[in-house]
Amino acid sequence: MADLPTLDCSGFIHQSPEDQSKFCKALAESFRAHGFVKLINTGIDVKTTSALLDWSNKFFSLPADVKGDISCIRGPHPQRGWSCVGSEQTSKLRKENAVNGNANDLTDAREHFDAGPPGDEQYPNKWPQDPSFANFQPFIEKTYAKCQEVSMKIMAAMEVGLGLKNGELTELCKDAASEIRMNHYPSIAIEKLSEGLVKRTWPHTDFGIVTLLFQDQVGGLELEDRSNPGTFVPVAPPARNGEIVVNISNTFERWTNNVIRAGVHQVTVPPAYKGATQGSVPPRHSCVFFFKASRNTSVGPLSHFVTQDNPAQYDDVTALQYQQRMTKELY
Repeated sequence: MADLPTLDCSGFIHQSPEDQSKFCKALAESFRAHGFVKLINTGIDVKTTSALLDWSNKFFSLPADVKGDISCIRGPHPQRGWSCVGSEQTSKLRKENAVNGNANDLTDAREHFDAGPPGDEQYPNKWPQDPSFANFQPFIEKTYAKCQEVSMKIMAAMEVGLGLKNGELTELCKDAASEIRMNHYPSIAIEKLSEGLVKRTWPHTDFGIVTLLFQDQVGGLELEDRSNPGTFVPVAPPARNGEIVVNISNTFERWTNNVIRAGVHQVTVPPAYKGATQGSVPPRHSCVFFFKASRNTSVGPLSHFVTQDNPAQYDDVTALQYQQRMTKELY
C-alpha cells in the first residue's frame, strides 16, 4: 500500500501558531514528495461522505433513459450532468498510455455525474427530475460548499508551507468554478480488463488545483510511485474516520512551475483481485471534488516560482481556457 502521511487538519484550524506551521510544512512536503496526502478532521464528517456515496449508488441505479435526460454534451466546455460508460477517455491525457497502441482504442469502464457551482449561469447544472431525487440538488450543493471551504483552507495552508504571501493562492480561487463528481465503476470481467484496452480509469492527472476524493471500501485507486516512475501502488480504502485523500492537480503544478508536481493516478483491479485470471471485479463508487481556480484567473507560473534557473515552463492562459483545452482531449 502507498505510504502516505495522514495529517490532522485540526492542527491548522484550531491549534497554536507552532502547530499550524508544522501542519503547513508537512502538507507541502507530502505534496512535493508524493503528489498526495490523507487528511482527517477536515470538517466534512463521515455522515456527509456516507450520504454522498449513497446518493451515488441511487443515481447510477436509475434507468439509462432517465439519466439520459440530463446527458452531458460532449465538448470542451465544463462537464454537466450524466456521462455514460466510456464517454471520457483518460487514456488520451498521457502519451505514456499509448505505448502499445492508439489511445483512441483505450477506454474507461466508468460513468459519472458532474455539477458545478450552484446557480452557475454560464454553464448551468443539470439535475434529475425523478420525484425521489427532490433532496439530491440541495445535498450536492451543500456538500459542494463544504468542499470549497476545505479546499480554500488547504490553499491557505500551502501559502504558509511554501513561504508565499497571505492571499497569494486563495485570492485566485474566490469566484467558485470547482466541480463535484460522482463516479460509478460497474462490475466488469477480469478477462476484459486483462485484454489491455479497458481500465476503470487510465493513468492521468487532474486539471484543477487539488482534488478531494471520497471512496467506498472496494479499492482500486493507485498512485504513481515517484521513486520508481511508471509503477503504481494501491491506496488503501479509507479508514472510517472521515479520511479524505487529496491530490495535487495540474493547475498547482503550473502555478509552482513544476516545484510541486501533479499526482499521477489510476483506478484498476482492487488489491484483493490482483493475480486473478477470471471472475468479476465488484462495482465501485467514488466522489471527487475538483477544486479549480476562478475562470478568468491565469494558470501560468506565479512569479515566486520563476527564476533564472527555472524559467517559466507554461503558457499564460486563463483557468477556463486551460480547462477547455484539456477537456477537449478527453473526447
